[in-house]
Amino acid sequence: MASTFLSAALLALAATTVSASPSVTITDAPHPTLVARAASETTSPLPLTQYTYAYADIPYKVNPYAVGRGPQSGYNQCNSTTEGPDSQCQTALLNSIDDFCLWGAPGTTPNQTIGDVEAAVVAYCTKSGHGARILPAGAITGLQVLKTSAYTQWTGYINQTALNLQEDDSGGELDPHGADELGNPLGGLVYSSGLPTGDNVTEAQVFSWNNFIGSGVFCFKVCDPSVTDKNYCQNIYDLIGCSYNMPAAYEDNVFLECDSDLQDEVGTYTSDGQTYTWSQPTSLPATSTLPWTPRVPSSSNCVTYQSAALFPASDLGYQSSAAATAAAASTTASGASAAATASGSASSRSGSASTSATKTGSSTAASSTSSSTSGASSLFVSGGAFAVVLGTFAAML
Repeated sequence: MASTFLSAALLALAATTVSASPSVTITDAPHPTLVARAASETTSPLPLTQYTYAYADIPYKVNPYAVGRGPQSGYNQCNSTTEGPDSQCQTALLNSIDDFCLWGAPGTTPNQTIGDVEAAVVAYCTKSGHGARILPAGAITGLQVLKTSAYTQWTGYINQTALNLQEDDSGGELDPHGADELGNPLGGLVYSSGLPTGDNVTEAQVFSWNNFIGSGVFCFKVCDPSVTDKNYCQNIYDLIGCSYNMPAAYEDNVFLECDSDLQDEVGTYTSDGQTYTWSQPTSLPATSTLPWTPRVPSSSNCVTYQSAALFPASDLGYQSSAAATAAAASTTASGASAAATASGSASSRSGSASTSATKTGSSTAASSTSSSTSGASSLFVSGGAFAVVLGTFAAML
């Protein structure tokens, strides 16, 4: 009987001892790739599209690393202290027809080219308050904004000296990639409150976008991150310009905003009932043809605006005097309105490729005709790096 009580006591003591021991949690070692990434983030940049920030949490510089083409020449924290003609802001906002930014030269006189400064371009905005440079009234002489279920797109005509670019610069593409995946501009960020799933208030980061500028024509597309089935903001067709990457009815002296159907993915086309994919070669000859003509999507619910109402002259003083004077002297934009048809597509068309070329003094990627084309467009290559499309394009249906 005593031995039974003793055994019970020993068992109780053992149970008490075990329960009193502190619990031990074993944490798995971090995966080697996470260790490598953490180390690289302190010494070298990640691909630009891997940096994610809420608008309120933007760092001073995304890429401060002296690696490769770095460090970043400008900065991403832009506010009232950075705003003005010398701003080096590299955060661009694209919100609405009267509130958007374009990438332009970092200098203060119109003597640079996109090819020379693509890594260092800075934001030029139509409104103050973004900490960037301000485009002078009259710099944009034509504008069409297309709103779709997957992207929002700004296209039009501009006196590119207001971006401190040479007047005859045939231009090129800016995007968040580049050969080293660090972006052009290096470390440049893009935000928009006007994405298809946006609320027109919250600035959401855009990871897929592209902006062409050259020969007096611009186009900028921001793709909604929630749309993943197709890529409407591909950055692999930098030699074929605005008309193929962002087909629209490019019209000078017209300021229009429309709902739009989706464009075809760039490089994908149908011929004789079969679907083909065109791959851009390393370079294109000065005169070349492509096997398809870009289809301009149908539009609806178009609203026409007056230039002076969209871009008042109150911000003129923010631009460098040379660019402002050039823009004011050359603009012919009077805000003339174009009537819209019942379907909402523009009923008037201004110019052809030849008149546009005369206007800008060089080949242009941005004219439309009133009917679809039957021939392929020719290409003009600048310095073997970029191309601006010259030819006729389909009008809005």
